[in-house]
Amino acid sequence: MKSLLPLLALAALALAAPQQQQQPPKWYAGLPTVKLPNGEWQAAKYDTANDLYVFKNIRFAAPPVGRLRFAKPAPPAPNTTLQLGAYGPSCPQSVPGGLLPGGLTSSIDVGSFLAGAAGVSEDCLFLDVYVPAKAWSREVGPLPVVNWIYGGAYLLGNKEGQYDGTPVVRASGGNLIYVAGNYRLGAFGFLAGETMEKSGAPNAGLWDQRAVLEWIQANIGLFNGDPGAVSVWGESAGAGSILHHLTAFGGTKPALFKRAVAQSMAYDAQIDRKGQLEKQFQEIAKLAGCATGGIECLRGVSTAALKAAQDKYINTLPGGKPGFGPAVDGDLVRQMPPLELASGNVAKGVESIINSHTSDEAKMFTPAKATDSTFTAVTEHYFGTYPPVKAAIAKKYDVGRFGGDQVARIHDMFQFSTFTCSSRFVSEGFKGKTYNVQYSRGGGMHGSDIAADFYVPKTGLAALFTTDRTFGDFATNYQSYLISHARSGDPNKFRGNGTIAWPAVTWGPTLKNVLDAGDKGFALIEDPVTKEGDCEFWKDAFAGMTSGLGFAPPGAVVQSSYPPKGNPSANYKL
Repeated sequence: MKSLLPLLALAALALAAPQQQQQPPKWYAGLPTVKLPNGEWQAAKYDTANDLYVFKNIRFAAPPVGRLRFAKPAPPAPNTTLQLGAYGPSCPQSVPGGLLPGGLTSSIDVGSFLAGAAGVSEDCLFLDVYVPAKAWSREVGPLPVVNWIYGGAYLLGNKEGQYDGTPVVRASGGNLIYVAGNYRLGAFGFLAGETMEKSGAPNAGLWDQRAVLEWIQANIGLFNGDPGAVSVWGESAGAGSILHHLTAFGGTKPALFKRAVAQSMAYDAQIDRKGQLEKQFQEIAKLAGCATGGIECLRGVSTAALKAAQDKYINTLPGGKPGFGPAVDGDLVRQMPPLELASGNVAKGVESIINSHTSDEAKMFTPAKATDSTFTAVTEHYFGTYPPVKAAIAKKYDVGRFGGDQVARIHDMFQFSTFTCSSRFVSEGFKGKTYNVQYSRGGGMHGSDIAADFYVPKTGLAALFTTDRTFGDFATNYQSYLISHARSGDPNKFRGNGTIAWPAVTWGPTLKNVLDAGDKGFALIEDPVTKEGDCEFWKDAFAGMTSGLGFAPPGAVVQSSYPPKGNPSANYKL
């Protein structure tokens, strides 16, 4: 089953490959236009079957190249010519070799799968808007807005293909507007550490996502969207990104969205700003030929050279993890999200959240074969900078608990630390405001819920992958929960006839009233993979690492069972 990831990824990329620009049809000149602060855009098409307009490749930020590489997104320059949305490359990306099927050990250049009219470029900060015609003509509205953030291990993905917004707008009956934007990936978007904090912008990919949300607040009214009714949706790295937006700036700033759907929140504890994260930056610099030139040298190397350095780096990492992603920076990511959630330091103004995981998140990321040295290498890479936590992990996940099965041992560690406990942490930070779901249909592999999110019969993933005869009805009903939530904040208000009433989650040692979306339809269960004992262990470990390494924000120190060593905030300001 591990080979499912590259299959899904490459299928998604095949769907995402930009199509060659065709000659405009006779009615093209009649498509609507919108005047934005940086220029005028014309709708790229009118979808007659679904009665909606699609505005493609609206530039929301300046090209992040040259001095803007590793910087926060900058405002785009004005453009005086009418824009048709023909240009919109994907950001540089690759598939980590550790997640490829047997025998393939190096990263592959997914740009070859995106070769076409637009391809891949660092000039990639574009977004799409899907607008029902009845909203554009002001027959209804202003309409709620869904902003999709794609997943892909923070290394691959884009706004295209399987994330076409038509299924979402279609499922809403034309009662939503859909927006999706690109964000920088890998070394281009997620380098962090001391050097980046002083001379660049850690978490540039998160800043790109935030720029899309700010663009929506400023401009969606021009499309007859409601900036006060924005839902942010995401899966895997997209949901992990949402986790960070829910706790951005330690909750000191209002949210740029009202609702959220976070599916399979991928989270890795990237905290050691002076150690692990700085070491990663220096290693990338060395591999790119900038061992002594620092960030200025890295800004000057070619896209190909930086991407090659990224690929070499990720192929040295243990296990199935990609190695890049949001990191603690003392600013946008003040400290680890689980600790902010435990302290109530969350974005203000969030009305409700659908909080999701699949039943087997970790299988795809667990090595097919493992030894004790594999486990040691994984824990050393992610937790080795604070030995007390590393030792506690080895004890908690002693191989004897798993009958000597090293693979099962790593699987459980990934399952709880990286995925499922995030659901519990978000439910803690937003008590009474979360609707929790376990997606178990078809074995509940990581990413399997996307086919239901964007389901349209005989198109997209529904056409590429065999589904059973009942999947269409199931997916339509599953979609109805998400659409209802985006429209009203309540997944029940507009839910389908084949669904059941879904209450907010009940907090306790186990989470109750969790919706299981499975092979037999929908049922309410106690969540088997977010139990207090498993998840409190990880929260305690994260708190111990934060204080032990001196990165706790002053006034927001989360207590742990690990004995403190000196000032827990000694290294907070680098």
